[in-house]
Amino acid sequence: MTASFPVVAPNTGLVFDRWPAMSIGEVEHAVEIVDRGLPGLESVETRRRLLRRCAEALTSRSRELAELVVREVGKKPEEALGEVDYAASFLDAARATLDESSFEWRPDPERLVREVPYRAALLIAPFNDPLAGLTRKIGPALAAGATALVKPSRLGVLCAGALMESFREAGAGDFVQLITPEDNECVEALIADHRIGVVSFTGSTGVGRRLAAAAAHEGKRIVLELGGNCPFVICEDAPLDLALDDLVIRKLKAAGQACSSVNRVFVAAPRYAEFRERLLDRVARLETGPSDLAGVDLGPLRTLESTRDLNDAVDSALRAGERLLSPRPSPVPPEAPFLFPLTVVECDERSWFDACESFGPALSVRSFDALDPLLRRMETERHTLAAYFYTADPQELLPRLRRLRFGSIGLNSTAIQGADVPTGGFWDAGIGREGGAWGVREFLAPINHRIRRGAADPERDSASDR
Repeated sequence: MTASFPVVAPNTGLVFDRWPAMSIGEVEHAVEIVDRGLPGLESVETRRRLLRRCAEALTSRSRELAELVVREVGKKPEEALGEVDYAASFLDAARATLDESSFEWRPDPERLVREVPYRAALLIAPFNDPLAGLTRKIGPALAAGATALVKPSRLGVLCAGALMESFREAGAGDFVQLITPEDNECVEALIADHRIGVVSFTGSTGVGRRLAAAAAHEGKRIVLELGGNCPFVICEDAPLDLALDDLVIRKLKAAGQACSSVNRVFVAAPRYAEFRERLLDRVARLETGPSDLAGVDLGPLRTLESTRDLNDAVDSALRAGERLLSPRPSPVPPEAPFLFPLTVVECDERSWFDACESFGPALSVRSFDALDPLLRRMETERHTLAAYFYTADPQELLPRLRRLRFGSIGLNSTAIQGADVPTGGFWDAGIGREGGAWGVREFLAPINHRIRRGAADPERDSASDR
């Protein structure tokens, strides 16, 4: 008998549904479907129409999908509705690339270069964007002519199922299949399957490294968006009101459960005392509670284990000599909302959070004396997904950031992501990019054709092959 697993609502701590795990045979059947579907995506016009229908089907169920995001993942209602639109934007952006891209070139009359998909793609997504985290992979794959095998997080599986239902209604059932295997051993078997050409994964650095090793062993293309440890730098001349607004809003989004969330704040020493006082005043006024209640600023974490992990992280920072500036979080009892307040710790120079991503509402703050030493330090970091800088003159600061290797850099803004721009990281923050034409290219490879007509020209042939 196929196993099933409980779905616990973070707003209550109670089980409200179950999801059935797929057997090995059911996963194999899904692979067969997407492999057979590949020829159906050879036409660019077919891809264009399919992406449009999928976006329309998604937005037609906005209210239903948003309510499920609130219930299963714990986002606030307005944030959940925004995610539905954000998810649709990745399908629209992928379709737009088909209007602007050519998949065939003729460098000369006897040469044809075609871009073709690597076959089917295995797409593995996290829970924190249970809809957009999938469409940001599915849209580019379909635009490239690749079919997709979609494996969502168990913590967002109901949202993924509802999304796939809308795609089936749009006619995408032969090209996109949802898989919910009982265990993760299935993933490595799929990576080894010759019908899978690309693996795209968003999640932790540790899991990403293991998948990258498995893909490299099989000679497979891999795209990884991994953990971030994002710095937020406030220069001496920064507009402090703007910086504080953006910092708090960005940290509250998805209850801090995002790789691009702010983890560490560096403030120029002459502004630090004012910044700290104003930040703590805002933190004290935040309302933490179930996200489906009116007036809540900060909703729950996704799991009870997450609240315990964050408590452990704060304890580790305090043992390392850091100072707790906000009230100490209380342990969360079982079968209760998974609530964790925005928690602020302060260090002098080095923080425990410099080495560990705080995937939730915990924040490390400190002052700095000079910007150039801080930038040199940031050049050596490895979880370089995103960084944020606030200054009165961003154009003057921009040249000083040339040596940084963060996938996205915001100057006086945390709105760095979008469906038509590249996102991703360097080193331990990932490989490859998602978004726009850059995301589509990750599923494509060129084939070079030499088409010789008429009499042979041995001298030219031998020269071109050197």
